[in-house]
Amino acid sequence: MELRTVGIVLLCTTHLCLGALVVLHNRRALINKLFGFSVVVIVGWILTIFLALSAEQPRQLLWLARLGFAFAGAIPFSLIWMFYAFSTDRFRIKDPGVYIPAALCGLVVLLSFSPWIVASSTEIDGRYTVVYGPLHKLFGVYFMGAFAFAISTLWRTIRTSSGLRRLQLRYLLLGIVLGGLGGTTTNLVVPLIWRTSAYSALGPYFTLLMVSCSAHAIIRHRLMNIRLVVRRGSVYLIAATIAGSVFAAFLALLSLVMGKHRHEIPLGTEVLVALAVALAFQPLKGWIQSSLDRYLYRESYNYQQIIREASRIIGSTLDLHALLNYVCDVARRTCRPDLIAVFVRDPGDPSFRLATRQSFGDTATARLDKPLEASNALPVFLHNARRPFLRDEFGRSLDLSQAREAIRELTSLGGDFALPMFSEQHLLGFILLGPKLAGDAYFNEDVELLTTLANQAAIAIKNAQLYRQVVVSSEYIENILRTMDSGVITIDHRGKVALCNSTAARLTGLSREHLTALTVDTLPVPLGSQLRQTLADGKPRSQVETALPGEGDRRTPLVCSTSALRDDRGVVIGALVVFSDLSKVKALENEKSTAERLASFGSLVSGIAHEIKNPLVAIKTFAELLPERFSDTDFRDDFSKVVGSEIDRIDGLVGRLRGLAAPRPEAEAATDIREPISETLSLLRGQLEQMQIRVQRNLGPSQVLVSIDPAQAKQLFLNLFLNAIEAMNPGGQLGVSIVRLQRQGAPWIQVAVSDTGPGIPDVIRAKIFNPFFTTKAAGSGLGLAICRSITDAHRGAIRAESTLAGSGTTILVEFPGVGSRLIVEEQNALIR
Repeated sequence: MELRTVGIVLLCTTHLCLGALVVLHNRRALINKLFGFSVVVIVGWILTIFLALSAEQPRQLLWLARLGFAFAGAIPFSLIWMFYAFSTDRFRIKDPGVYIPAALCGLVVLLSFSPWIVASSTEIDGRYTVVYGPLHKLFGVYFMGAFAFAISTLWRTIRTSSGLRRLQLRYLLLGIVLGGLGGTTTNLVVPLIWRTSAYSALGPYFTLLMVSCSAHAIIRHRLMNIRLVVRRGSVYLIAATIAGSVFAAFLALLSLVMGKHRHEIPLGTEVLVALAVALAFQPLKGWIQSSLDRYLYRESYNYQQIIREASRIIGSTLDLHALLNYVCDVARRTCRPDLIAVFVRDPGDPSFRLATRQSFGDTATARLDKPLEASNALPVFLHNARRPFLRDEFGRSLDLSQAREAIRELTSLGGDFALPMFSEQHLLGFILLGPKLAGDAYFNEDVELLTTLANQAAIAIKNAQLYRQVVVSSEYIENILRTMDSGVITIDHRGKVALCNSTAARLTGLSREHLTALTVDTLPVPLGSQLRQTLADGKPRSQVETALPGEGDRRTPLVCSTSALRDDRGVVIGALVVFSDLSKVKALENEKSTAERLASFGSLVSGIAHEIKNPLVAIKTFAELLPERFSDTDFRDDFSKVVGSEIDRIDGLVGRLRGLAAPRPEAEAATDIREPISETLSLLRGQLEQMQIRVQRNLGPSQVLVSIDPAQAKQLFLNLFLNAIEAMNPGGQLGVSIVRLQRQGAPWIQVAVSDTGPGIPDVIRAKIFNPFFTTKAAGSGLGLAICRSITDAHRGAIRAESTLAGSGTTILVEFPGVGSRLIVEEQNALIR
């Protein structure tokens, strides 16, 4: 066989093997099928050119030449079809970029079998050659135009691609351009210009450039990983060689021991030896493969098994440090890089910090220990690209300067591969891997495994960070609750106690373990009732005074505030009560009340002394003159009148002082407060008409029940109405209104008495309820003091308010409603 024939056979065999390998690697992928179609067309062109140049008959040469032109006409279209498939994920034959070249290709293939391109064959200088037809030059224009369109399609695909595919297509572009230029020159340009096909035999060999570049792209840059096939083939070859050698050596040794020639050894013995070698072949192959993998740092791994195991362990790990160490271990076992580092950004931290690393030798750089700001090139690039980033990738559709800066930063960190970890569109961190110890690239299975691992790690890191925040928050809340002087108890939506502090345990006299085992129904009633109401209606209750029962008759006074706990949708999911011990406050209030009573008593005594001194002076004066002027009838008459009137004055003063005490009746009935108001106004009707004072009533249509003695209520409103009448000029207006209030979860009644007088200055407003304080020329200063005594005796309150300057005064009187007996009883317990 001639050397030229051997070369063509090897060339075609190489092409067909590569095409078959690509198609069998993924039979469903369109790109793989189109690659196989291109290889078949190229091989057909190579074989027809070779056979045409070897033809010994003119007719055979003619048909082979026409078949070669048909294959040549289909080559550009096969490339266009394959490159166009790279540019879109949804490939359709109806696209203009496909069916127009397909139509031209079909036309050219049909014309190739006509005399229009290859007219005939002839013999020149003892060699057969073809005679080209009138469309031969047009065929050249089509081929070059179609080839240029194929190259432009590939170029557009490269420009719209990114990352690894872009780099792969660049290697394909280089191989196709070199191979296409060489083949076009020898098989088209030379025949067109010099009218000879003598160099056409060299054309097919230029396809070796495309094959070598494609092989480099496939092996090095992960178009497909034929390294696995080569490695397994090498292992099988070594194992088969060793097994065959062992078999031959064993037979030789057996023949030597038996003293027979090899062909004289029984067939059964040879079969037994072959079976023994065959049984040892599989363990031998496994040992060779594992030894070779360990030596070359290329251990194979089970993708699904690793992912299953990693998912199980990562999903159950909440400690961030242990989680990241496990991720590094998985990456180290599978890819064997010389460096693994994980950078993580804590919530609220603008920089990425090294969380853990594993390195082999001195590959780790000092740059790893420095934090990376979120504005650095590598984090920004990972955030924008949102995909794995390899150092050997370049020419992305993103800004080239940004990619270059990211590559420079990745190199400075000693990395070859960076995997971003995202959670809710936020870059949590990234995994940085150095070059492989074997010197290989990161193949598709490596990238897919590490990407899946990084995605799972991102979720686990987010969970670990949230868990750590929960732990820190729980410890922080626990510290706050531990240092609070107030008791805190929370319940969930089912009414079960969820949280309490040590102060709550101390005030209730129950342990924290006991408290957390209770429900809202088993809590002490003063606390449980308020929590139950807040949990039911979602309304807060503030500063409610109550008391917790203790040992014997001892009761602990408390002030409580409740609030509803809601989720982000506003749904009530629990309730909270905060309560404080009022024992010291009540003691201080009692001391203050005692001090105020003593001060008031001193003022009262001073006032009484002043009021009694004046009549006593008059009586003493007459008494001193009585012995001298006893016989004076006029003197005795004046003496009797003055002494009697002054004694009556002292008696009236004492009577009014008894009104200050306002003793509380032993039994109080529910009184409609409107009745004493109406009766008092009827009593004052003559005085109101004389002063032409209008009365505006707003007492409401229904009963307003208050626990008060009716006689004292009349005395209260009589003093208030008289003060209002005396403060107004004729033609004024007296207003009386009743308002129902809710205070601390209980009903209260407010009676407002207003006038249109000059008002009360702010400087004396706080003194008007003191005994003997008056601004009237003939007043005693006991009217409002008696009013205050009556309201205090009935657990009410009284205060004065001025509306606008010079427009009158409003006296507000407030009493607990009949429905607030529970609060009243609790307050009585506090007083006791």
